[in-house]
Amino acid sequence: MQSLRTVSATDATVSATVWPEQATTAGNGSTVSLGLRSDGKYSYQARVRFGKTGVNLWLSRYDGASSKEVVLQSIKPIKDLPAGKHVRAEFSLTGTSPVQLRARIWIEGSAQPAQWQASYDDASAQRITRAGYPSIATYLSGTSPANTVRVDDVSVADAASTPAPAPTSTPTASPTPTASPTPTKTPTPTPTTPGTSSAVGSLPVGKATYAVPAGAIHVVPKGTETGSGTAADPYGSAAYAVSKAPSGSTIVLHGGTYREYVYVGFNKALTIQAYPGEAVWFDGSSPVTGWTKSGSTWVKTGWTHLFDHKVSFTAGQDDTDRFVDDTNPLAGYPDQVWVNDTALRQVASAGAVTAGTFYVDEAGKRLVIGSDPTGKSVEASTTARAFKIQGKHTTLRGFGVQRYATTVSMMGTVTAEVDDITLENMVVRDNATIGVFGWNDDKNFRRVTLSGNGLMGLGVNNAVRVNLTDSIIAGNNEQQFKPAPASGGVKITNANTARIEGNIVTDNIGAGVWFDVSSYDLHVTGNTVTGNTTTGIQVEISEKAIIADNYLSKNVLGMKIINSGNVQIWNNTINTGMRALSFAQDERRQPTSALKASIPWVLDTVTVRNNVISYGTDSSTCPMLAQDSELKLSGAGLGVSMDSNVYYRRDSSTPANMACWANGAAGTKSVKTLAELGDLTGNDKSSALWTGDPIVSSSTLAVRSDVIAAPRAVLAALPSSVATSIGVATGTKRLGPFTQPLK
Repeated sequence: MQSLRTVSATDATVSATVWPEQATTAGNGSTVSLGLRSDGKYSYQARVRFGKTGVNLWLSRYDGASSKEVVLQSIKPIKDLPAGKHVRAEFSLTGTSPVQLRARIWIEGSAQPAQWQASYDDASAQRITRAGYPSIATYLSGTSPANTVRVDDVSVADAASTPAPAPTSTPTASPTPTASPTPTKTPTPTPTTPGTSSAVGSLPVGKATYAVPAGAIHVVPKGTETGSGTAADPYGSAAYAVSKAPSGSTIVLHGGTYREYVYVGFNKALTIQAYPGEAVWFDGSSPVTGWTKSGSTWVKTGWTHLFDHKVSFTAGQDDTDRFVDDTNPLAGYPDQVWVNDTALRQVASAGAVTAGTFYVDEAGKRLVIGSDPTGKSVEASTTARAFKIQGKHTTLRGFGVQRYATTVSMMGTVTAEVDDITLENMVVRDNATIGVFGWNDDKNFRRVTLSGNGLMGLGVNNAVRVNLTDSIIAGNNEQQFKPAPASGGVKITNANTARIEGNIVTDNIGAGVWFDVSSYDLHVTGNTVTGNTTTGIQVEISEKAIIADNYLSKNVLGMKIINSGNVQIWNNTINTGMRALSFAQDERRQPTSALKASIPWVLDTVTVRNNVISYGTDSSTCPMLAQDSELKLSGAGLGVSMDSNVYYRRDSSTPANMACWANGAAGTKSVKTLAELGDLTGNDKSSALWTGDPIVSSSTLAVRSDVIAAPRAVLAALPSSVATSIGVATGTKRLGPFTQPLK
């Protein structure tokens, strides 16, 4: 048995990759046990046994010796293990009354099960309530031939920290929806320090003025493990300061560039902030000198900064074809180079290098650029990650993060992996893939600016209570990954209780705001969402959403609701040149039994009221589209109720159709007028159509005052749930948004 006696914990998770070199041909085979709360005699363990068919998992307790084992539960999650495959095992222990044992196993490379497979609550008098150390042990059945068992990738973590499953549209379970209190609009955060602006997005780096508490730990960017952390003798690096800081500390970063990676470990609650008025950047690039001219290119020899370019949310797996197409076949390569702060584009060979491009010759250990570096600054990414946060109740604020060569499997340049993490007045820009990614509960992102990141600005998965407020998410997916499985501005999956309020989400290549995979209780209010190349706001295979008081303009598709129910769409302006609204039902249904009643993945009870929906002259043939790919639903049977809206078309035939709507086995039916749409669907009997001059300003997004004053539609009274969410009186009747568009 191997044990880690320097680690003592009550609540912990131990995980490892395990496998026998030879398949079991006789007897009960090899067993690997992951143990917790061990003292050498008493412990809990999850046992993984490789039998002749499949892999068994059981939970047990040692009561004084291995010969006194009490089996608590036994199951067989893996019925057949293909030859050469490994198994990932995870065992979690929490609580004391009862002691909660949870375990799961899966074939490495496949999706991690979203639910624990083995669960047992030990309330017996023999339960182990004290702290103990983790351990790993192996055992071979006496009737089985000799074998070698391998154990790899062992990790011990806080029980609250579970690695996030890949945020894709692959069905996974979400937290079971719970009854939420009456939703209230999150108040605009009060400036915490003098001089904090109320503008959307982060303060410019160097402008934050957070107070420095007594006893704060001071750091300067020397890149050295030196100093004592006082103002007179600061630590020489942020990572070193974090390693020395006791939980509850405030770490103050003095101005300059920190070219490093920082890990905030378990059981450390820290505040890490910039010194008042000083510009602090964490930079994943380094200056590069020593160039030699070679023909029309310049070469740096001895280049050893190599990064994994397999594209997958699972480390070691290559799903490049899912993420990357011919638009930019090297999108998944994290290498980056700048000459005088202008980014070069990566190419696939030294022979393809021209001005404005570069090539990494991995075999020859060379960096080749096509732009003359003479008299210029050249910087290239040399570090993959900026912050990995595994300490609950940690806050980062007041500084910037840029130019890290983050691989997709790392999830983000900044990862918030445990409960209660806050980012405030942060700029995270120009990183290779995802800027910020979070999982586990209570994620607060306020006044952040996430821009120019290679794949996505912000990702969140498997979390309860997610807040993104007063932020700017702009110009992400700069590397032009495919729109799916994930790209663009914000993608949130498997979340319960998310509030996206008061943000600017603009010019992302892909979706602006995208909810997916059994997300529940979602509010998207008071945002300005413009210029995104797929959908402005999308709710997919999820349930219970309020989308209200938003401005959506010049997105290729304004808003899309797919296989989602109980969606309230009120008082938005949707101004588009292509498609304004889309509703869709396909063959997917909720696969998790516990969620079928609450999140069934069915398009139903979608309410659309008091919106301004403006069709452009270049609208597609179906500026509003409602589809059922199973060809069963039609008209009002699709589950979408629309009324009290104001539509705009240039004239009665521009665009050619008013809408295309699901029509059962006939597919979709094109309708030309608002009255015809009402006859088909029963909708929009109290709505109005305007023609002639545009009713929405393309520059300010404001609706014409005469339309607001006399909309011609019979407006609906705002229900309490929507009214409370956007902070106005229940029963108010108004056309379009209540707030002004954000700039």
